[in-house]
Amino acid sequence: MMMKVFRSLFCVCVLFVLTLAAAAQSRNAAIEKEIRRLDLEAANAVLNKDEKAIARFFTSDSVTNNPRNGLTRGSAGVIDAAKSGLINYYSFDRTVESVQVLGNTVVVMGNETVVVKNREGGPGNTVRRRYTNVWMKTGKKWQIFARHASIICR
Repeated sequence: MMMKVFRSLFCVCVLFVLTLAAAAQSRNAAIEKEIRRLDLEAANAVLNKDEKAIARFFTSDSVTNNPRNGLTRGSAGVIDAAKSGLINYYSFDRTVESVQVLGNTVVVMGNETVVVKNREGGPGNTVRRRYTNVWMKTGKKWQIFARHASIICR
């Protein structure tokens, strides 16, 4: 009799653990889908120099290791780079290759291709680069708090 109780209790525990694992997997899949969407929207905000969207996607204390071999600090730094023409693109295509959900932090990796406008506004170079964006949930929204972008050598 006691053995049946232990078996039943064991089965209940296993089912409970499996249910929790399935719920976590489902939650992570939903977060991944949302972050993939936001990551593409963030690229579009930079392409369009949309200051409100940039401020929404980047934390005020974020840091970007930019492809110009420097650091850009905070959403204000990204906005300033766009205003000054350091960020000035005809097109910005981003391909998300990996999304790693780690609780309230998500690491996104992939590649980007930008067509750069030169200072005179004429056609520029096509630049391919690798990128990593680290998203963190702040309050009820996801924001980038760290970014790295490196140009891929030809």
